Amino acid sequence: MAGQKATIGNATGKLQEMLDRSVESGRIPSAIGALGLEGEIEWLATSGEMGPGTPMREDAIIPLASAGKMYTATAVMLLVGDGNIGVDDPVSDYIPEFGELMVEDDAGLVSPESPVTIHHLLTHTGGLTVDGDRFWEAWNAHSGKTTTGHLARALAALPLQSHPGKGFAYGMTGASYEVLGAMVEVVSGQTLEEFMTDRIFRPLELKDSFFYLPDEKKHRLPAFYRMADGELVLERAMGEEFPRSRFFHGGGGVQASAADVLRFGRLFLEGGSVGAALLLSPPTVETMMTDQVGDLIPLPGLGWGYGAALRSASGAYGWVGGGYAKVWVDRALDMVAYFAFPLVPPGDAALLEELEQMLYAGLAAD
Repeated sequence: MAGQKATIGNATGKLQEMLDRSVESGRIPSAIGALGLEGEIEWLATSGEMGPGTPMREDAIIPLASAGKMYTATAVMLLVGDGNIGVDDPVSDYIPEFGELMVEDDAGLVSPESPVTIHHLLTHTGGLTVDGDRFWEAWNAHSGKTTTGHLARALAALPLQSHPGKGFAYGMTGASYEVLGAMVEVVSGQTLEEFMTDRIFRPLELKDSFFYLPDEKKHRLPAFYRMADGELVLERAMGEEFPRSRFFHGGGGVQASAADVLRFGRLFLEGGSVGAALLLSPPTVETMMTDQVGDLIPLPGLGWGYGAALRSASGAYGWVGGGYAKVWVDRALDMVAYFAFPLVPPGDAALLEELEQMLYAGLAAD
């Protein structure tokens, strides 16, 4: 493995150059990249500034957006491991409004052929309406304003766009995971923030992972920018985050440092444990990292497990958040990789893909 470490070490120079070029050209405002191997941080690089005159910090805390679904899936599987729920349970067992669903098809509103289950939500195959005017009306009424449960019940009031298990629909936000977050709250009796803190963050010693940052750590949140007419425009100043509410996004509310992301990723490389902390069983991790949707997913070369996508060719497991944060684990290399830059959605997913391709090209060349 020492040779493999050297190989990864030799592959990072071009990544740093790419980050620097992207910042200097104004493509992104700043960036952080990190690679972990065998539980150690092999590479951690930054470029650009946290805010005017403040260099980007290696311990910057950045929202993971939809990449945070890996944490919500882990929370759900913790409850499965506790024996409190089963993945084939109807969601209506925990959120009764899901027992009143109807499907909207060419014949009008009809009863679903089967109930929406937890498995369906984990795999975005429940048929939920996750886009369009009715969805966004519900989203805008509740996201950051009410609670996770309020949004879940609002989504249950919308007709399904397909029968459960018959199609893959992620939408813009991956809102099935908002419903999962609400279900975790119902089953555990805690908010999603409390549950993840008690069952994931603390056991794994993730000291810089939060839904909302404590005041003493807000200076580690970089300024966020948006792209407008080819120019970067300030969206939120350094240390400025969304106002705290009781809405905890199961679809991507976690914020974390690079070191914490790498440590969390080890969970999937070590069969559900990191150090002395045992969270999940090896079979559970294997299930999460196995394609569960087959041909239903409309993304070439990708499958979907629980919490993240899977590369069909390599089996690498991970996801992209907001087009600006990317996390994945590669079992063949025993590697966790993370790239992020504070550029609000739609971010620059193409750059994230370029960085991933550059990493593997560098490894292959060495």
